[in-house]
Amino acid sequence: MKQTRLLLALLLTLGCSTGARATATGDTLVVEQAERVRIETRDTVQRIVISGMKDDPEFHYVQRIAIPDTSAVRRRFTRIGDFNKVVIAPREGKEKTLMISPHLYFGLGTMTGAPDGYSLFPSFEFGVGFTADWHPFGRKNMWSAGLMFAVNSYNHSSDRYWTTDADGVLQLVPFSDDQSHTNGSLSMARLQLPLAYTHRFGSQNRWRLTLGAMLNWNFALSASRSYKYQDESYSVSSNFSGCRPLTVDPFVVFDAPYLPAIYCRYSPMTFFRDGRGPAMHELHFGLLF
Repeated sequence: MKQTRLLLALLLTLGCSTGARATATGDTLVVEQAERVRIETRDTVQRIVISGMKDDPEFHYVQRIAIPDTSAVRRRFTRIGDFNKVVIAPREGKEKTLMISPHLYFGLGTMTGAPDGYSLFPSFEFGVGFTADWHPFGRKNMWSAGLMFAVNSYNHSSDRYWTTDADGVLQLVPFSDDQSHTNGSLSMARLQLPLAYTHRFGSQNRWRLTLGAMLNWNFALSASRSYKYQDESYSVSSNFSGCRPLTVDPFVVFDAPYLPAIYCRYSPMTFFRDGRGPAMHELHFGLLF
């Protein structure tokens, strides 16, 4: 009887990888396009859990098998992507899964509330990092926290550059008339801690809407300018300390099937500290992978 149950587990696992609808044929259960298969082996007991399948995202199957000899159990990964999945074995009767997901995003942006002459569109941003995604109440709901590194570049009209006045206030001032081939920009490097909630919807749970907040540690702000003067090229870069070191940005992400996710992030806090620059707010949108 034990050998029969082990054979059933093997056939069940093979059926999940090759796929067929959830049908019973004799002592064999075959599942087509299973969304997630988890096999837990503890001492002399093995537990197989299948969540979701083709045309039925709510499908759930649990099988417990007694194993007299655990040395007979073998594991093999066939895809490098399998190593990106970290599963926390739940206590009996609970389904709590934690997965580590890498992310990459890039987008465009601007500053809202900027005074006249401070046109900062288009600005660019790029970020990379990971999130830990937790499913405490099934696949439809997900809570996430992570760590990202991002760089922002704020461009503006080429006839101005950033500098500080006698009081240390950052402002854009025009290049002199005898300078040509002018260009200026403002750059920011930051660490980000995203906290988010995601809800899946649709007939197969393939649409996703994410709401969250991004905690930013803005640790490096610099301005650069380049120009020509009397046929000589010059490039100047300066570091500033007028930005807010910590900001919190609400964001929303919409994810549709077969398309990259679209995000929008806005900062209700001003980019510069009070009295250190114009009262501007960041607004960004782009693609998240």
